Amino acid sequence: MNFAIMSDNEKIYRSMILSDLFEGLNVELSKENGKLEISGITVDSRTVQQGNLFIAVPGHSQDGRQYISEALSLGASIVLTIAGKDIIAGVPVILADDLTEILPIIANRFYDFPSEKIKIAGVTGTNGKTTTAYLIEAIFDSVGEKWGKIGTVGYDTGSRVIPAQNTTPGPVDIQKLLAEMVENDMDGCAMEVSSHALEQGRSDGINFFSATFTNLTQDHLDYHENMEKYFLAKARLFENAARSIINIDDDYGRKLLRRIAGDIITYSFRREADLECKAISSDIDSSLLEFKYKDRLSRFRFPLPGIFNHLNAAAAAATALSFGLSLNDITNGLSQATTVPGRMQAVSFGQPFGVYVDYAHTPGALENLLKSIRSFEPDHIHVVFGCGGDRDVTKRPLMAMAVSKYADFVYLTSDNPRTEDPDKIIKDTLPGITDKKRCRVIEDRALAIKAAIASAKSGDIVVIAGKGHEEYQIVGAVKKYFSDIEAVKSELRKLGYENNG
Repeated sequence: MNFAIMSDNEKIYRSMILSDLFEGLNVELSKENGKLEISGITVDSRTVQQGNLFIAVPGHSQDGRQYISEALSLGASIVLTIAGKDIIAGVPVILADDLTEILPIIANRFYDFPSEKIKIAGVTGTNGKTTTAYLIEAIFDSVGEKWGKIGTVGYDTGSRVIPAQNTTPGPVDIQKLLAEMVENDMDGCAMEVSSHALEQGRSDGINFFSATFTNLTQDHLDYHENMEKYFLAKARLFENAARSIINIDDDYGRKLLRRIAGDIITYSFRREADLECKAISSDIDSSLLEFKYKDRLSRFRFPLPGIFNHLNAAAAAATALSFGLSLNDITNGLSQATTVPGRMQAVSFGQPFGVYVDYAHTPGALENLLKSIRSFEPDHIHVVFGCGGDRDVTKRPLMAMAVSKYADFVYLTSDNPRTEDPDKIIKDTLPGITDKKRCRVIEDRALAIKAAIASAKSGDIVVIAGKGHEEYQIVGAVKKYFSDIEAVKSELRKLGYENNG
């Protein structure tokens, strides 16, 4: 094997002989190709550099084979793809029957098995993945360890933060990110692992030290077809993880517990579990929580509000316990946690009413979010929300029902309509609104936010749900800049309020 590495703040450079990269895999290499030394691997023709292997993947929306000529013009030495489409004569190519199994293997080899050099904590579930990953990082940071993150908000390698295209990137990008963390001397990585990634094998080949299950509620049925298939996709994360952390307050968590064996830590606020949790008190600013593990008890002030964040704290704590941290160190780390971008993020300009922006975009997430908001006893709750286009249609009225249950005033609007007609999405959602007199349909999201802010009175709370940290609206096939947070700030400024942090 010829393997070289050099790094800077932006990139990891490696080289490898093709015969070593594909050893034991079901691909045919000519004698000449087998000796070829490649300087990198990529699935994106726009990032090709001299001497790279370009992997032309036939995807759902785009076929990578359409970009073979572009990749070669940028300096690719050879192309890996599947048979089934004419390849330009004379193009140096490797043909495989299926790339799904091969990509994680060659990416892992090329980047020298990075998940064996740092600790990987995988987190999966419908809701809570992002906050749990942030809290895991906060815990380890408090004991002097350096942890990266891969998830919905972005990819943090220790030297840079990259905006996320997917919650869990493709197998080549995952291994490259982990390799960069190794080069940056990171101790671990908290990784959100989506059901799509598990189903598509994107996370195959990663050595997960721990796998954490937060919950499962209806989402992504446009892809998984039904809840059983959705659950089975999530369960794949636990097949090879060294340790499993399970929320047994969740029905699917208990179902998962019956499926797996090995080293398991359970956590609960309602049942007997390895980590037993209580909320002693809770208000809009913080909560007093009590965690019990074996014979140890720790009571601490947790700065993130909301019942759902209590569960996220428990998930992170149980994960850290699986790594051997003490309960006192863990709760000390949780007490220093900071707000997660777009997760019940307060926008305060000195206005006499509360405003929160949150990513909640499933029936379960909306239920938990608004239940927490109601527990703060505001005079009225105003909720702006919409449903995404080209996604599970059946959850739309369920989301509306969750909002109707807790909101006093509802502003039904647009949220990434994609290629669907926004009017149709709204019509699909409306049947779940139990009291139409309390609902205003305002398709333009900026105008809906304006209406909610303008209507709020002292003692009220306005919730802008669905997009959280996102800074775009997808209309058709185009991403247009749009930020709920900036839209809220703009309206507060127009009303004469000053930035209060």
